[in-house]
Amino acid sequence: MKYHPMADIFPMIEGAEYDALVADIKENGLHESIWLYEDKILDGRNRARACKDAGVEIKTREYKGKDPLGFVISLNLKRRHLNESQRAMIAARIATMHQGARTDLAQNCAKSQTDAAARMAVSRRTVQSARVVLERGIPELVKAVDSGKMPVSKAADISKVSPEKQKAAIVKHEKEQAKEERMPHRTEATGYEEWYTPPEILSIARKVMGGIDCDPASSVEANKGVKAEVFFLVKDNGLKQKWHGRVWMNPPFCQPEVTQFSKAVTQKFHDKEISEACVLVNNATETDWAQTLMQYASAVCFPKGRVRFVDVNGIQRPGSPIQGHMIFYFGKNTQDFADSFSKIGKVWQ
Repeated sequence: MKYHPMADIFPMIEGAEYDALVADIKENGLHESIWLYEDKILDGRNRARACKDAGVEIKTREYKGKDPLGFVISLNLKRRHLNESQRAMIAARIATMHQGARTDLAQNCAKSQTDAAARMAVSRRTVQSARVVLERGIPELVKAVDSGKMPVSKAADISKVSPEKQKAAIVKHEKEQAKEERMPHRTEATGYEEWYTPPEILSIARKVMGGIDCDPASSVEANKGVKAEVFFLVKDNGLKQKWHGRVWMNPPFCQPEVTQFSKAVTQKFHDKEISEACVLVNNATETDWAQTLMQYASAVCFPKGRVRFVDVNGIQRPGSPIQGHMIFYFGKNTQDFADSFSKIGKVWQ
């Protein structure tokens, strides 16, 4: 079955994310039908090929609305965690589609880069950079931005050189990224592996959420302060467990765990597996995982100074943290979070 041009504005999922989709469909079946429009797949390309790989029958339904593009954008923006560069690439494709598509297709698309940028919540400038990448970048460069592995601004600069130099630049960027991911974002230069959140921060989090039901990345000692109803140890692998209710999370500050737990909390909140969450992480705002949290959280607090973690006796660790921190909030009590956490730092909603 062919894909509709409007479906192709979003990148396909790959790697571990796709493998997980295949495994889930193979075990639980297809929960959400494939949407068709003009006898082509409008939404569900990844589910369709996953069904094929899993040997599961595809279920389809026909889209009969009047705004197929808006329908595709709405579905995918809700279920997929895309960074600014990825959304800019989509906006550039929308604007390009309008200019080059047939008349009946174009009327459903954005009329300009400005309109496309507004649809995808990005600046027109980033869309212009994305347009350069699409027009001048080699396929590997386009894929790097689509997959979230390279900022669109950097890719736009790389696209201006020859294809051979573009390939070399991509390899260099991948090596730099791999090196960065191997380096943990530490909070203290003490060598300690177990750090516990100060009780005053936990007290504020419990006040905002009314309690803590689950801590997916914890230890027996840590939970004496968190007081979660359910908590998961390293051996339990909280990423594979069912979370519930009000979540407190202070994940490992190293890769790949910090990325995995950041993606997990945003997805589980979106899927309504959890109702609220407070997440304490370091302030590595340049990273993809931090950008994901900033995009989907309801509010964030930037504490004054650096959080001084404590030992099992509640005594501050020796040494000074080498990074600041952020406390993200997911939930409906945004104003309560702002009022409570403003006592320890600046809050942005």
